Amino acid sequence: MKSFVLFLVAGLVLAGCEKKPEPENTSAAANSSPTVAANSSPTVAASPDPTVSVSPSPTQSNDTVVVRIDGKDVTRGEILAQGKTVLLLNMNKARKTKIKKREIQALERYCKSAVWKEVAKAGVVRYVHDKGLEVPQDAISRATRKFESQYGARSRKLKRRHNLADLKYMLGKNAFRADDMIMDMALFEVMTNDVVQTAKIAITDGMIANRLEQIKQANERAAATNNLVFAKATNVWSRIASGELEFEKAAAEFSEDEYIGEGCEWGTFTRDQLDGEDAVLALLPTLKTGDITPPVESDGGVAILRRDEDDSDKTYSFSRIFFRLPYFYDEETPEEARAALKDLKLHEAIQTAIKDSTAKLKVEYPEGTNLVWKITAQDFK
Repeated sequence: MKSFVLFLVAGLVLAGCEKKPEPENTSAAANSSPTVAANSSPTVAASPDPTVSVSPSPTQSNDTVVVRIDGKDVTRGEILAQGKTVLLLNMNKARKTKIKKREIQALERYCKSAVWKEVAKAGVVRYVHDKGLEVPQDAISRATRKFESQYGARSRKLKRRHNLADLKYMLGKNAFRADDMIMDMALFEVMTNDVVQTAKIAITDGMIANRLEQIKQANERAAATNNLVFAKATNVWSRIASGELEFEKAAAEFSEDEYIGEGCEWGTFTRDQLDGEDAVLALLPTLKTGDITPPVESDGGVAILRRDEDDSDKTYSFSRIFFRLPYFYDEETPEEARAALKDLKLHEAIQTAIKDSTAKLKVEYPEGTNLVWKITAQDFK
């Protein structure tokens, strides 16, 4: 149960976690089956009112209030600072004046979800308050250990890589708020435990049989698609190698990399950060700047990589054209399916509890709900 709680905490407190896809429901009898995957991190937030949705001014300042929750203002600058802290913790080195496009796009993605997460966190606080629940010291202690395990080493590295003047320059007045994040984790654990104790969960044999059939059908579809993806990637690579197609144009036309967005810059990595990318690691000794690889398996898909110029002999910079491979599900025994379905039902119960609590909040969006987080390198200053 601890791992279940921590998975949820990670998705609520920081940037949204990627969900494991659920096999497509092809049976009418599957209506009783949950629609989120086991061990995924639900992102739950108050649903914005579309009738007040407006586009903010492009000159929006960091003092602009983006959401007001029960009278408490959250500003654009606060959201930016949270996102920059997360990104800085994962930077390979200090880059005060060299912020890459990938980092700007990552910050935009964070800001788009962070406003709703602020509302969700307030919903957790409201749930705990309304239930009259206390936050015991052992919950705070567990949250502290979790925080230290997840962020402590990286935050110390951050302080070593950047002097205090640089940190103030990049983060402004809203620095890394460890105490607040630890309390968020502890509150969420208290709420989760209460929901788990009160939730009524029934898993039927029919639900188990339906899940197993869904997994079987999903894997059959994935197998049929897998070869087509490799064939498409090989065709694109051949056109690049022959000079028929430029790398950037091929990326714009064919790449399915949702994390990069416009452009094709994958990022800069150390060898340790490429751990698990076996096909890429095998090519490193022979890759020179400008070299383009044939299709290789990478990051849940197939990638055509180009090694870009780098200013360090200990890191590797790449651009890539990415083709997503279909997801294959692990085969499950009936008991494993039962456990997975139980977790899914618990996720649904927790999502419902947060939604019900956020509905009791007075949430205002002074700039409208259709926030356009257009981030530039200037926002890192």
